[in-house]
Amino acid sequence: MADEYSTCDWPGVKDPWIGVSVDMGALQTIVSQFFRIPTSQCGPPVPVGLHQNGNYGRVYSFVLPSQVVVARLVAPVKPLFKTECEVAAMNFVRRYTSCPVPFVYVYCSESSNPVGAEWILMEHVPGLELDQAWNQMKYPQKQNLARNLADVYDQLCRLRANACGGIYHSVHSIDSSDLSARSPRWQPLSAESLQLLRSHTSSPVRDGYKLGPIQDSSLVNFRLAVPTASQTMPTFSSKEYVKLVAFNGLPPTRSKYDLPTREKCVQLFESICGFYPSSSLFGSLVGNPYFYFSHGDFHDGNILVDPESGSITGIIDWEAAGFRPLWAEIHGVGWFEEDHHRFLRGDENPENFEDDADSDLQLRAFFRRELYQKNPDLFYCFFGGVELRATFQAAADSPRPVGKSHIYLEKYHRLGYWAERRGDFPWDMVAWLNARFDLDEEWTRAELAESSCADSGLGAAQFSF
Repeated sequence: MADEYSTCDWPGVKDPWIGVSVDMGALQTIVSQFFRIPTSQCGPPVPVGLHQNGNYGRVYSFVLPSQVVVARLVAPVKPLFKTECEVAAMNFVRRYTSCPVPFVYVYCSESSNPVGAEWILMEHVPGLELDQAWNQMKYPQKQNLARNLADVYDQLCRLRANACGGIYHSVHSIDSSDLSARSPRWQPLSAESLQLLRSHTSSPVRDGYKLGPIQDSSLVNFRLAVPTASQTMPTFSSKEYVKLVAFNGLPPTRSKYDLPTREKCVQLFESICGFYPSSSLFGSLVGNPYFYFSHGDFHDGNILVDPESGSITGIIDWEAAGFRPLWAEIHGVGWFEEDHHRFLRGDENPENFEDDADSDLQLRAFFRRELYQKNPDLFYCFFGGVELRATFQAAADSPRPVGKSHIYLEKYHRLGYWAERRGDFPWDMVAWLNARFDLDEEWTRAELAESSCADSGLGAAQFSF
């Protein structure tokens, strides 16, 4: 695709690092000063993982005389809030669970520092990414991993709040001593940043922590218009949460070409919830009085494993962490993720476990049993939440031409996922398809007009729809 992102629906940037000048020498100096060693004893920064354009974070390791430490550079997407949320989440989970989370030594959530970007300095945790370790593991190790995954889900879901939102350290003054010594800021916050955090965080969770702007992965999609902190404040019901994510903030930032599809995704979600009027997990008011803590981006690339034992050695990348409805997070990880087998996802039909061998069936049964034994609600959300998750994913998806939300809605209706016993479909699908066709034509005309405008030498700012 020559131009993957149209300006109509993609007003953001393709690479969040454009214009950012990072001084790695300054970072090395900070590492040396923090650990009180000569710069000559601090090894050079070694890239960890892929450092492609478009990544939110760039990770480097530094070899010191007695240990290895990791520095994560943070792209300027949702400045201040995303880094503050990530650090608070790691501290929160370390404090109230036994989940293996990197220890944060020091961090800076403002880019106005010698490095030129926000950064987090943390301990190095051992292990291979789950997707790399899986084929090295035998059945007993995979069973141990299943047990570990169920335990992580169980521990996180016992951390609860009365609203859906990101988590932040409480801030009372400009003195960095507001934070415990577990993860001090490298420098006190500026008065402006201090005021922003104060005005956007409320609802105490536990000692030293408050709720604040939601940091779902889709809400920090730098290719879209990234909604402000004020547009992503905590919500108090599952419906409000889904609507906020679907509209990419409230007030919405979706374009007029994309918003009608998001509205239908929300309508379908609300209609499905209506079939669970008394369910504390799937009902229309799910989340009250509690939302559950979740990683927010729990996939096999963010889980480190010891392939010799199958034990989880580390869980990384907590930038999207926060409190959410339980059904939204309990989906399994890597091979244990079954949604794509059991339900329509985007434009892809279910795979129906077609390639599973007998040992696969046994392992799946073992994982499900572990979830149930840990907490029956985990098991019920894993199974019963699949339709809600699929619809939520469609609501949060990217706009056309990359996103598949409209295809999901069409296939959901055409393939009969809305069973006849449920009554009439929530809307007239033929009328909606016709209306969307008209919008698609208008979108195409606008795209062609913009292309012609660009070819003629006029800037995008001189062209409006």
